[in-house]
Amino acid sequence: MLNRIVAVARDDHALHAHAAARLQGSDAALCAVMMHMAGSSAAIIATLGRRVRQAGGRPARHGTLLGGVRAGFGWWGTVLGDAGIQYASQGQACRGRLIRALQAALNDATLPEDARPMLDDMMRHAQHDWQQLHGWLDGLRAREV
Repeated sequence: MLNRIVAVARDDHALHAHAAARLQGSDAALCAVMMHMAGSSAAIIATLGRRVRQAGGRPARHGTLLGGVRAGFGWWGTVLGDAGIQYASQGQACRGRLIRALQAALNDATLPEDARPMLDDMMRHAQHDWQQLHGWLDGLRAREV
C-alpha cells in the first residue's frame, strides 16, 4: 500500500522536476511552484521509503506505468501548446492521483494506526498543492483569453 504511494509520488516528482527545469527561463513564478511540488513529492518518497524499509520491504524505485504514459503524451502538449498551462494541468492531474492513492491507504482497514497521522498530514499538503495548481491553471487560462 505504501509502495503504491511511493510509485505515484515518483511520477509526481518526475513531472514537477521536469517542469521546473523547462520553465526556468520563461516563467520564474510557475517554476518556483513546480520546484516546491517536486520537493514535496521527494519528501513523501523519502518518508514512506524509510517506512517501507523499516517494515522489511523495498521501496518502489520507479513510477507507475500510467505515469510514464501520461508523461509521454504530456510532452506533446508542451510542444504543441502553452507549456505553462500544460505543466500546471499535468501537475494537477498527478497531484490528484497522489491524493487518491493517499485516500485509498487511509481507507484501508489494515493501515497501521501509527501511520495514519503521517498519511493524514501528507493528504492535507497534497490537497493544498492541488488547490494551488488549480488557481495557477485558472490564472494561466485567463491570460490566454
